[in-house]
Amino acid sequence: MKCPGCSQEVRAQARFCEMCGAILRRDDPAYHLAYALRLEMEGELQAAVGEYESMLQRVKVPAQETMVRKHLGNLHFRLGHLRRAQEHLRRAHELERGNDAILHDLGVIRFHLADFEGAVTALRGALRYDPDLVLAYFWLGYTLYHQGKLEEAAGAFQDLLSRYPNFTIARFQLGVIRARQGRKEESEKEFQQVLLQNPSDAPARFYVGAGEPSAGAAR
Repeated sequence: MKCPGCSQEVRAQARFCEMCGAILRRDDPAYHLAYALRLEMEGELQAAVGEYESMLQRVKVPAQETMVRKHLGNLHFRLGHLRRAQEHLRRAHELERGNDAILHDLGVIRFHLADFEGAVTALRGALRYDPDLVLAYFWLGYTLYHQGKLEEAAGAFQDLLSRYPNFTIARFQLGVIRARQGRKEESEKEFQQVLLQNPSDAPARFYVGAGEPSAGAAR
């Protein structure tokens, strides 16, 4: 038999083409998934999307559909298809409500869609399932900052720093918040701590001794 991808002769029982790696037995979910993952890892995003979407037509187990939709959500996000990404992750969440990683990813996508309330709901949900999910604290704080809820945002960054004190981006954001609140000494303390951890941090050095940063200063 011939490979449909490169037309090379392949063994009758082969599951992958040894020349181009194309999957030959698409009725085997495990090998189909492995091929889609390989395309994703190699940066063939559109091809990977096509493979995952074809898998959706055949999956019968909810856990498999959840996994496939999570991959599709993240791939569409990387491709800039935010609403399609949100829809896949929303469905994945319906199938597996206790999955903190899905809620985190859904929160990040909602942030980029400027659905700040939806993002906060998803991120707080993720943290209920996993209180040590470091990036959920960061995105929660960042989202609250963009809503103008400065003290709540500061609380999220402080929660993150209590668990991961070397997370310098969170400390920088906390410094920006304190400066916007007019708490100059607290702000400079945070920026000085950033510089102790990373002396080459130009934004933190800029704000040491400076006035209040603008509302768009967050990085």
